[in-house]
Amino acid sequence: MPPARTPASTRPKAVQQRQRRQTAKQEAEAPQMLMEATVEITEVPLAYHQPPVKILLYGPPGVGKTRLAGGAPRAVFLSTEIEGAVSAKVAGSQARLWPAPTWEHAVAGVKKGVKELGEDDWLIVDSGTRMQEMYMRWILKTINAKNPARDLDIPAIKDHQKYQNGFKRWVDMLIDGPMNVIFICNSMNAEDAEGEPRVIPLLLGKKGEISDYISAQFGIALYYSVARESREADAIGPEIVRRVLAQPFPPWFAKDRYDALGAYQDVGYKDDTAMARMIDDIQKARKEIGNLPDRSSRPRRPAGRVAGKTRR
Repeated sequence: MPPARTPASTRPKAVQQRQRRQTAKQEAEAPQMLMEATVEITEVPLAYHQPPVKILLYGPPGVGKTRLAGGAPRAVFLSTEIEGAVSAKVAGSQARLWPAPTWEHAVAGVKKGVKELGEDDWLIVDSGTRMQEMYMRWILKTINAKNPARDLDIPAIKDHQKYQNGFKRWVDMLIDGPMNVIFICNSMNAEDAEGEPRVIPLLLGKKGEISDYISAQFGIALYYSVARESREADAIGPEIVRRVLAQPFPPWFAKDRYDALGAYQDVGYKDDTAMARMIDDIQKARKEIGNLPDRSSRPRRPAGRVAGKTRR
């Protein structure tokens, strides 16, 4: 009789292949050990820590955000629309223009700014809202090029994580750069955890979490809008008020870490020096912070004394 055949599942080669597959699966599912590199911490006096100024300027479309930002000195527009920067040119802005018609241009523009601009220069990103949209379109186009069956307009669930994390990383590159920044966005209505209304920068993702994350990276966040001084029907010649909020005024989000601009700043009609004045106020406030006495150099109280009294 011929010898009985060994089942494939018990053959040495089959067993080895199965074991390799199981080992590879276990390694893939097992959590990897990640260890941080050891670094040395260097203490820096807080008063002398003066990073570049990073301003977030947001508000409804058409209120003049680009024109206002164009008053910054030594400015360069990284702009998605040439016509948008024209409004600043009409106002007399001497800013240079780096067109950003695609996401690739937006990335290259920030890298160019990091490489070429310094502490006296201002990079005006106009607008972050549009660039976020361009980023999603770039992701979909790139995926479609590899897989033509993928829709050019509808992202998969897993695409959103790349979309959100990649955009945050791009903004962080702006924040870490050596130049000053004005980051322009439109505004949107949202709700907080208690359902209260909020007006925040129009940066989509996770019910406002992406907007909140990016807003937190900027030292100054300004809400800019236009309204009538009076809404009464019989008001004669109602005046138009252009106002920049620099402190939170619910539901509008705003902040000023240097406490340089007060609660708000009014901008007059064709007042194209308003941004330059605000920047001067910010720089003066930063200089005053730098001139504060270093409390750590003060002599310490003698041991055993608390609030001027001797312990017994």
